[in-house]
Amino acid sequence: MAEVDVISFDFFDTLFIRPLCEPEDLFDLLGQQFSIKNFRQIRQEAQAEAFRRMIQAGRKEITLAEIYECFQPQSVPNRLLLQAEYELELALVQLNPELVASYNYALESKKTVIIVSDMYLPKSYFEAALRAQCYEPPLLFISADRNATKRDHGELFDHVVKELNVVPERILHIGDNQQSDIQQARKKGLHAFYYRDARRPQPLQGAPVAASIAHGLIRTTGRSFPKDSFEELGFLFGGPASVGFAAWLAEQAKADAVDHILFLARDGYGLTQIINHAVGDTLPPVHYFLGSRVAFWLAAMTEENFHQFLPDLLSGAIGLSPYELLERIGVPAPAPEVMAAVSLSDDSVITVDCMDRLCRFFYAWRGPILQVCRRNRQALFAYLGALGIRSGSRVALVDVGWNGTTQEAFEKAVRPMLALDVHGYYFCLADTANRIRRQASMQMKAMFSSATESVELVAQLYADRVAVELFFSAPHGTVIGWQLVEDQIVPVEDWGRAPVGQMQEAIAAIVSGTKAFAQSYGQQKKRLGLTVEPRDEAWPLINLVTTKKWKNSLLFSKLINFDAWGSSRNRDIVLHDYHAW
Repeated sequence: MAEVDVISFDFFDTLFIRPLCEPEDLFDLLGQQFSIKNFRQIRQEAQAEAFRRMIQAGRKEITLAEIYECFQPQSVPNRLLLQAEYELELALVQLNPELVASYNYALESKKTVIIVSDMYLPKSYFEAALRAQCYEPPLLFISADRNATKRDHGELFDHVVKELNVVPERILHIGDNQQSDIQQARKKGLHAFYYRDARRPQPLQGAPVAASIAHGLIRTTGRSFPKDSFEELGFLFGGPASVGFAAWLAEQAKADAVDHILFLARDGYGLTQIINHAVGDTLPPVHYFLGSRVAFWLAAMTEENFHQFLPDLLSGAIGLSPYELLERIGVPAPAPEVMAAVSLSDDSVITVDCMDRLCRFFYAWRGPILQVCRRNRQALFAYLGALGIRSGSRVALVDVGWNGTTQEAFEKAVRPMLALDVHGYYFCLADTANRIRRQASMQMKAMFSSATESVELVAQLYADRVAVELFFSAPHGTVIGWQLVEDQIVPVEDWGRAPVGQMQEAIAAIVSGTKAFAQSYGQQKKRLGLTVEPRDEAWPLINLVTTKKWKNSLLFSKLINFDAWGSSRNRDIVLHDYHAW
């Protein structure tokens, strides 16, 4: 740039960006706006016909007006469609953050700066787009106005050389198209720089247009996060899923007239961070509720029903050490010699053969266990009261999924204390016997379930549920109970018994990316006046999981011991292995 006199920028996908996976996804937005089915195909066919007429007339380029002259009659007049496309192109296009410094350098260095673009849009469009970014338009060489292109024979560069009266060797052209911006420029004697956008997302075949907008934002506001980072994962997948889920929750909460929404820890942490960006202040009181199925199990346990909860307390015990079963419910273990006396020493590993001995041990040690249960029950009652939840309140519990276990535990725990009308809202409910059993007596709804999706899709999500859960986690331990300390509710957390490596930092980074996406996407929707189905917004995460693409990610492979309940000092579990436990 320092060695030439003229610096030329290509416009689309170089100096300016449409935050879409593919430029023609814009046609889907138009079709959605006017409720015209197959609008993308209609628009493509009209453009092809405009090119045919152009060639027949011996011209070199088409215009937007000529494209709409080729439209078959629609339910909306062609002039309105043309104007809507023009306005949508202006609303979408944004300055490329990666080239801002280069463009400013060119302007400040007093070089001659020009824009050269193959495009059917008129010169007035480019002027408006530049002024919207507070730039006075430079000299513009637009193919639709000049009846010449870069792509075919590079004739648009001839216009540049002639009009500026400069030798080609004193011109540098910067563009993203290997054929029109690089090869043709060099054939005409210009210098050319091939700009490649490393953040340009791959086309999403069969995806709803909302997914294109969601993924496309990585090219603009998402560039602040390092490529191939946990923040980027949150931006690309956690953000869209959380925004879609939040929008769905708002619909359900309104329909059910709930009084309070409890976003359960840890699944609801990121959702509470983005809820205002996603749905504004349209919800009833929202609380990030520090509780889990373990905490609710313990709050529900009494001397009378202790035996009913034993299968829950012993679930996932195979491979753990006996004392770890007590650690994960926050109960102190007896002295090692006491454990050894019943053949449950610290260094033993639980097998199927140990289960009878474990049951007898838990009965013998139920005094300390029930002491923790009483503490949790007292704290839970105080916790609900502090949130203004009373008998008769309509309460929504928000959980990722999958079987309603936590909701059932919550209802068992609070039923003796408060008569609540409980509604369970889930990202996905699986087709398991336990879920079917619970749904017969509990109010449960899901954004994704076999009631609205294929059985196969739901089965795929459930099989790889750990990948979904990662995007709805929190950078703190599992809350397994509470303590009342000077009338304050203090959560008791369990990080598990095995090292978690960079898990806390990874989840915090995912949440950061999720929040950034929600803010950016909310602004984009408002600017474009979009109304999007919540399911469509969540599509990027659904695709990542059901296509197994997440298993190819090196980032996922770095994470170990995600689930505190099943973790043990005896082993490490990588994320890919959780379906086996």
